[in-house]
Amino acid sequence: MSRQDLTMRQPNPASLARHRLIARLIQVTALMLLCGAATLAQPARATTETPPLNVICDLWAPYQMVVDGRLDGFSTQVVRRIFERLDVAVRETRIYPWKRAIIMLERGAADALFSANHTDARDEFALYPGQPLVESPWELWTSRELAATYQGLDDLRGRKVGVVRGYSYTPEFWAFVERHRVYEAAESDEQNFRKLQAGRLDFVIAEHGNAHHIIEQLGMLDSVEPITAHPIKTDGLYIIFSKARVSPELVERFSVELDRFKQEPEYQQLLRDYLGKGQTH
Repeated sequence: MSRQDLTMRQPNPASLARHRLIARLIQVTALMLLCGAATLAQPARATTETPPLNVICDLWAPYQMVVDGRLDGFSTQVVRRIFERLDVAVRETRIYPWKRAIIMLERGAADALFSANHTDARDEFALYPGQPLVESPWELWTSRELAATYQGLDDLRGRKVGVVRGYSYTPEFWAFVERHRVYEAAESDEQNFRKLQAGRLDFVIAEHGNAHHIIEQLGMLDSVEPITAHPIKTDGLYIIFSKARVSPELVERFSVELDRFKQEPEYQQLLRDYLGKGQTH
């Protein structure tokens, strides 16, 4: 074999470099494919976890109120306990005016809202648990003199009744006050009771626990009272969930756990702590 033959059989440095590059590219490609497969698999694991819920409320003592810079109140405490027992994470609860909060839930900008009454209109966008957080009466509040003579809605003719924008009340009540033009709307129950205190209103319609808290704060316990013999309605206060964002299964789990909690001494203690003697249920 000639020297020329030996030279031709020796590896070409350029060829060796190309082989090394090709081998390196194969390794990198394989690694990328493995990483891609792992990345694609990751979301499937994440979807099995429930993301933290975006829960909102308004300020409506003693059900939701700020105490020492922290959200507190009867409904707040009940809702926290149920979600803790269900091991469902919740973002820090944000506070909004009631009308805005309802619109947020309707538009799917929030997962849940408390404390709300039931209405047919809200059924269009909200899921209700089978259990309310608490049952409560809605009554007319007025001076002792007017309370002593009140017999029914006809006694509101020629009077001024304070209502809150966005509250549901009842169709019968709304039909009467609108037909006879005897209502005056405000942004909050507290505004209405201040007007009542100043003599600008004759009656205020309000939920019992909230009204009792307000008149106590305003020093009106001796001058204002509810017409308990003729309640406008008795209704539950609920946490309601967005149909667009929350599954019916989670709402059912909440309902079952709430029903269990309401049979326990801790729930009764919350009633005493936050609603006290003013609560009739």
